[in-house]
Amino acid sequence: MSKNTTRTTCCTLVLALLFLNCRAGDKLLPSGSRQAGMGRVSVAITDFWNSQNNQAGIALINKISAGVYYENRFGLNQLSSKCIAVVVPTNAGVLGATFNYFGYSLYNEMKIGLVYARSFGPYFRMGLQLDYLQTSLGNDYGSKGNITFELGVQSDVSKNLTLGAWVFNPIQVKLADYADESVPAVFRFGLAWHFSDHFFATVEAEKNTAFRPVIIRGGMEYGIKERFFLRSGFSTGQEIFSMGFGFQIKILRFDISAIMHQSLGFSPQASLIFQF
Repeated sequence: MSKNTTRTTCCTLVLALLFLNCRAGDKLLPSGSRQAGMGRVSVAITDFWNSQNNQAGIALINKISAGVYYENRFGLNQLSSKCIAVVVPTNAGVLGATFNYFGYSLYNEMKIGLVYARSFGPYFRMGLQLDYLQTSLGNDYGSKGNITFELGVQSDVSKNLTLGAWVFNPIQVKLADYADESVPAVFRFGLAWHFSDHFFATVEAEKNTAFRPVIIRGGMEYGIKERFFLRSGFSTGQEIFSMGFGFQIKILRFDISAIMHQSLGFSPQASLIFQF
């Protein structure tokens, strides 16, 4: 084996270990810069990006929508996340497709999803997503993939209060037989309280089977003339504080945010949504 090959192999393994360490406690973070600005709270929100966070949250969408999301974790392109989603309302419910990509050529994780969501009356919604997961390691180390699902529900218990629950991969599928390498299950439960037409607050709890403590997240959003939005949030995990801003002009919504990690600093996010 040549020195260049050995050096490349070592670098690949070190980066893979870095990725796994960064992802161990926060795998499958919610998508969307709006959510990131509120501490990554998502489970009780009715929003386009719930096509990837809690599929029940897209059941009320009545326009064809498409969006892109990008996160640059700690300023490292190798730790970036990229997401694309499309949502199409029909007479039988809301259909959607999602694509998530984390990493770069030497190590990456990919998730492709097909979504179906439906509202059962004015107070209850449910969503289901079928996922294909794949993890790849460069330089001919190959890739492993498997199929799983995620399920979410939301209920408007009053005019101002919404409850939400979501589970990802409850069957804990495996990516490899070696060392019993299974994909963790993630459970979230939370609520959103609309104090007025301009201000709401939301909080949720998350349990990840790969991470012992239960994480509590909370956030708030204040809207100005339904066009400009200010956001902030917190978490009991390693991402302790977040802030964000958004604006909407006709068919376009743009959001930016930043999250502070207690050890590694800030990570910026941005997302763009088109409603046709």
